[in-house]
Amino acid sequence: MKKNLFHSLIAGTILLGSTFLVSCGDLGVTVTIPYSQEARFEFDQVDSTGALDTSGVIVSNLDSILAANDADRDYLESITLTELKLTMVDSAGNTLPGGNFNALNKMTAAIANDTVGALFQNIASLNPVPQNTSSIYLAVDTTAVNIVPYLAKPSFKVKLTGGVNTSINTKTYVKAKISFNVRVVL
Repeated sequence: MKKNLFHSLIAGTILLGSTFLVSCGDLGVTVTIPYSQEARFEFDQVDSTGALDTSGVIVSNLDSILAANDADRDYLESITLTELKLTMVDSAGNTLPGGNFNALNKMTAAIANDTVGALFQNIASLNPVPQNTSSIYLAVDTTAVNIVPYLAKPSFKVKLTGGVNTSINTKTYVKAKISFNVRVVL
């Protein structure tokens, strides 16, 4: 009888303690927060034997996204690239009516740290590029590179390269929308 009472007290203490820990939030909940970054890229003129090549620095808004969701960098689990959309735009960044990707036969996007000499890692590509469309979606390679070290910094670089199938006689502008899912423990 004393043995049963003793076991009941231990079981009750464990149950009460685990209930207290869960109610205090010590176990945490992992959530996924979607967010996007946009940047405009400018390509110079190129002849039919050349290639488009440009890069730019993107200021990360990860801290504001985490703060808006009551999350903290210290509890960041992962960042996954989910989509990379390119849209033809004018020099002001407005969608270009009639703009298309007809001069391209392939497109690649790469990411690097915002430091001198940083090596770019491919993150998405498209080959062949669809014709007669003002927006294209690059196929994301989620296994190629861990995105966290790049987005965990205040800024990062993105490089766009493309193979051309005809001359491009004017400056060309493209808006990149890069979408991510952030997994963080709250």
